[in-house]
Amino acid sequence: MTEKLPLFTVTHWLLKAATVFCIFLVAVLTLALGAVVAGLGALLVAPSLLKLVDIPLVVESIPLDTILAAALFLVAGGLICTVFVLLAVRATNGIVQTAISGDPFVGDNAERLKRIGWLLLGVMVVQFLSTTIVAWIAPDNNIAGHIDGGSGPSLAGCLAVLLIFVLARIFRHGSEMRDELEGMV
Repeated sequence: MTEKLPLFTVTHWLLKAATVFCIFLVAVLTLALGAVVAGLGALLVAPSLLKLVDIPLVVESIPLDTILAAALFLVAGGLICTVFVLLAVRATNGIVQTAISGDPFVGDNAERLKRIGWLLLGVMVVQFLSTTIVAWIAPDNNIAGHIDGGSGPSLAGCLAVLLIFVLARIFRHGSEMRDELEGMV
């Protein structure tokens, strides 16, 4: 057992807090998704119900069905991204735990890094797809442009994903070299 460094202690607690926050967001976004689906269902099945509860069918010149369809893709995309981030945070916590125990260069960490890379790539793809679909649903209203500026995946995000995949390969190679050395001794 190695000496616990303050950086690892702080990182461990931050990752625990991030895990709790992601679980909270998953719950909130799941409820929001349910509300959007219920609203779309009410709009499609019985639009007269919306008039009874005084919900307008047009809000600032945007039809309610367009708003709800856009919300469906944005909330679903947000939910998927949050689950991906939660899984990446948990994998990162596994890496930190092995670093705390003094042995971070193990094959499992290479797999964790590779998983984190795929999850972050998934976040970028889901964000891009959800905002693109929303821009297609409501091209005249620019709803997606208000969410993320209407831009595609960031160069920094792409570089980070690439770097994580490279680090995963380095970890894999390092753990294989260490296993070979231990086999010789």
